[in-house]
Amino acid sequence: MLTLIQFPWSPFCITVRHILEQHGILFRLRNIPYHERASIIRATNGRGYTVPCVVDGKRAICDTTDFGQEVARYIDRRHNLDLFPKKFEGLQLILSRYIENDLEMVGFKVNDTYVIPSRPLVERVMLVRHKERKFGKGCLQEWISHRKYLTTQFAELLMPIDNTLASSPFLLSDRPLFVDYDLYGVIGNYLFNGKTKLPNLKHLRRWHRTMKKSN
Repeated sequence: MLTLIQFPWSPFCITVRHILEQHGILFRLRNIPYHERASIIRATNGRGYTVPCVVDGKRAICDTTDFGQEVARYIDRRHNLDLFPKKFEGLQLILSRYIENDLEMVGFKVNDTYVIPSRPLVERVMLVRHKERKFGKGCLQEWISHRKYLTTQFAELLMPIDNTLASSPFLLSDRPLFVDYDLYGVIGNYLFNGKTKLPNLKHLRRWHRTMKKSN
């Protein structure tokens, strides 16, 4: 049985977790604090330290490249899910860059303003330290003060996706591909705190309800 090592609110962990759940793949879930990576380092024999990390017997897989789809692709191959059909390879890469860069860059900031202050002391301080090293001192307070603007920006970035879904049940096909799960993960991160809502975009909301249902 697979083991998924994760942070519950990570968009990329939500993506992988939802793939496993929707395809009825049995797995164990191991939540770890943000600052504790020892279990991943041991499982990968020092080759990785990021989440999501999937442990399959004696093999452990993390995302290690800029495209960061190694875990999802491993599960896809292992269980013959066909989430990466060749004819959509280029389009999935292009669209996933938009989802994981432009959209996720705004969505995680909104979620962080709620989640980070709620974490236990050591984890909270380590999260703030990580964010400030990457985005500058006081970034979390800045995101809190600009939360309304960031929420509006997130909705605006979803509008092209909503337009795409007006003529298709899913982003690229008549069934969900990896990029649909990718989007579901980024939106799942944005909604994780329980205080944000999905923007009032009709086609996106219909897609989200469909993606959320169990197979």
